[in-house]
Amino acid sequence: MKKIIKKSHVLVVGAGPNLRKYWDSIDNFIKKNNAVTIGINRINSILTPDYHFWLDIKRYKKFGREINKKSRIIFGEYIGASRIKRHWDGDYEIIKYSKNEQGSVRYNRKNNKFYGDFRSAGSLAILWSHIKDAKKISVVGMDGYTYNSKEELLEGRLGQHCYSQGLTDQVAVSKKYKRLNNDQFYNHCLEKDDNIYITLKSIKKYGVNFEIITPTIYKDFYNADVLNIKE
Repeated sequence: MKKIIKKSHVLVVGAGPNLRKYWDSIDNFIKKNNAVTIGINRINSILTPDYHFWLDIKRYKKFGREINKKSRIIFGEYIGASRIKRHWDGDYEIIKYSKNEQGSVRYNRKNNKFYGDFRSAGSLAILWSHIKDAKKISVVGMDGYTYNSKEELLEGRLGQHCYSQGLTDQVAVSKKYKRLNNDQFYNHCLEKDDNIYITLKSIKKYGVNFEIITPTIYKDFYNADVLNIKE
């Protein structure tokens, strides 16, 4: 039976490396708060979320076969029905949103569409949960693409995501970015993190109360006390 978001404590689950690092504490948090989980992209090796967001075409093409039928799937409108069928033949919802629109985020109830610079599916999931009338919104695994240093990433000692080491975001970007060398791509990730930070601040200004409870570069929203994390 599908869990209801309205009046529930929602946990948005990103695929950052801290999802795996702090999983035991996160799992206890989910159970303690009876949290409704919203997963972002490739996290099924760690968690089967109640709702699962897939907005990026290339990530879905590469990892969509890992979807669990127990999740309620939310596809971005830009993936398209023909691509969805490659990995999924069950029910799903479509979320309508703008891409890379400068300015404050907003939601238009008339056309049921979200507007803003949504460079991160996690950002959109936070706002979507708010519109769905979540009682409280917490976030894990939203570390930031440059949470680990350039040296740690380029040498493969640490990763951008919970499922691999190094610059793992390169598996899902366009050909334009694949032509960049590692240093250039890391600079692209720095820019992406700056844009995500601006969007998160805009979501907060919109009136959405949320907090990130695992370590993150988005320090304005981090609360280390929830999971009692000591770095």
